Amino acid sequence: MLTTKLIPARNGNSAEEIELLSSLLGRGTEAERQTRWAAFVHRYERLIASCVRKVLLRYGALFSREDVDDLVNDVWVTLLREDLKKLRQYDATRGLRIASFVGLVATNATIDQLRSRQAETISLDSLIEDSLTTAPSSEAPGDRVEDRERAGLAREALGRLSTVERAFVVDVFHAERSHEELARSLGVSISTIYSRKFKLCEKLARIVAGLEAGA
Repeated sequence: MLTTKLIPARNGNSAEEIELLSSLLGRGTEAERQTRWAAFVHRYERLIASCVRKVLLRYGALFSREDVDDLVNDVWVTLLREDLKKLRQYDATRGLRIASFVGLVATNATIDQLRSRQAETISLDSLIEDSLTTAPSSEAPGDRVEDRERAGLAREALGRLSTVERAFVVDVFHAERSHEELARSLGVSISTIYSRKFKLCEKLARIVAGLEAGA
């Protein structure tokens, strides 16, 4: 049982923290579980937001409040996944306080998200560049068939964006305008440009995935 692992004298957990986690992982009605989860969120939401910001600063990432909120939500999803699997892995005998363990989960989840977004952005950079530089009717040797297919897929995905979104994509990926220049011309902050780029990449990724599934 969880209660045999929670040892306040070893790691500084308060009785309130132990009771909260024990009750959260215990049995109860749906209403009771929701109440316990709300109490857990209230206790640790500031800690998780702080951990997310520290990771962003450590990686030198420019971010908006929306970015922080999105990443914080990702942490909560990680904690909720598979019937609170992460929280059930907590073991007080390893010397971590509950708060430290929650902070560690938040830090690792945020790092994973940043790495995932970076990989996705790099992949889409290449895909979008192909769509903007490869003519649809151009003939190429057999080893270019896959490249032409990728370019066609990207062009179709871009066609599903709004006019403003497509213009932004051209500016960032094809014209290679700097984030600073775009921020000045659009009258927004640099962090807004980064945020918009991330969100467009995520949107294009969803569109491309849908097109591939349909094909």
